[in-house]
Amino acid sequence: MNVTATAIAAGAALALGTDVIVRRTTPSQLLPAAAGLVGAAVIYPAARAGRATPRAVAARERLAVVATAGIAAAAVARSDQVAARRLVAAGWASHALFDAVHERGSTSRLPNWYPAVCAGYDIALAGLLLRR
Repeated sequence: MNVTATAIAAGAALALGTDVIVRRTTPSQLLPAAAGLVGAAVIYPAARAGRATPRAVAARERLAVVATAGIAAAAVARSDQVAARRLVAAGWASHALFDAVHERGSTSRLPNWYPAVCAGYDIALAGLLLRR
């Protein structure tokens, strides 16, 4: 197994662990999943704090934060919990795509393996949200 596949598998395992903990401690998994989605987006610009960042990269990362916050807010505001989970799951799946195509660049403090671990986590969590 190559490094990327191992990182994706590790991310999926982390998502499974997160799911077990959240289901045991929180009556509704929607709020933690929605908040976590925003947190996942914030990690990228936070890893550049205090560093000169190309405008296009900074704009892309800010857009991801705004988009995930919008998805999270829209999901939490829904009264239909199935539709809300589907919306948050779609947000997690789209964040995996962001991980796959976004260039971290030299100004990021994130390690090289981080996007693959994050993508594995994102896809697994999206699937877990859809299975309920």
